Amino acid sequence: MDNDSKIHPKRRHHKRHLAAFVLAGAFSLSLVSPASAATIWDGDASQGTGVFRGTECEDPGTLTTPTQTDGHGTVFRFAKGSTEWRCEGRGIRVGANPYTFVENSTYYLGWESKLDQVSLPGGGDFVVFQWKSYPDADQNYPVLMTVANGNVRLHYVAPGGTWQQIWSKPIAAFDWHKFALGIHTSTSATDGWIELWFDGVKQTFSNGQQRFVGRTWDSANEPKWGVYDRDNVTDQIVNRVDSLRVGTTYADVD
Repeated sequence: MDNDSKIHPKRRHHKRHLAAFVLAGAFSLSLVSPASAATIWDGDASQGTGVFRGTECEDPGTLTTPTQTDGHGTVFRFAKGSTEWRCEGRGIRVGANPYTFVENSTYYLGWESKLDQVSLPGGGDFVVFQWKSYPDADQNYPVLMTVANGNVRLHYVAPGGTWQQIWSKPIAAFDWHKFALGIHTSTSATDGWIELWFDGVKQTFSNGQQRFVGRTWDSANEPKWGVYDRDNVTDQIVNRVDSLRVGTTYADVD
């Protein structure tokens, strides 16, 4: 006779309930997402340009997904032509549906970038990332990343259009660099904030802090990656972008 058959009926009944409770608890725990599961969007280029909500890259500009020979595999190649202002991917899709970013939330956006030039022949700058407002209201783009004179720069743009450069770092053409941008969305100038990691290191802003506080939400906002040359439409610029991610923690996009 096995040991279980010796258990008193009431104790056997109790044991069955205990086992059911343990199994239910284990099942519940299995439904709890780990930190990595907080990733909202995996924008790997191997999935094609359909990972974006939309693309803005008119002829002769091109947005392609070539395979690199430097270990990066398939990437997005944003090539701005000589007669158009931009070649960009706008917003994100989760599954088949456009994703809606919302106010009073925290997002982390991660990507890697390699530019074919970091200084323009005629001077000026070009934009490689926008936290763009749709429609344009008080802030057309609360957060911008630009490149000029061998430096990548992050700007906070306040209501009314006042630009404030809050960070910069030297970069070289044809070098890959890794970025992660944290944005807490708020229409309040004291509740919104920005954080930045460059090549895996959290950065300090011009205010001496690792968090810049400001208004980061307008009517509605979406990210844009690629190239936008607001100074000279004739500049031809290529930005290769890899490892696009959006999550709710830095670990999701690192």
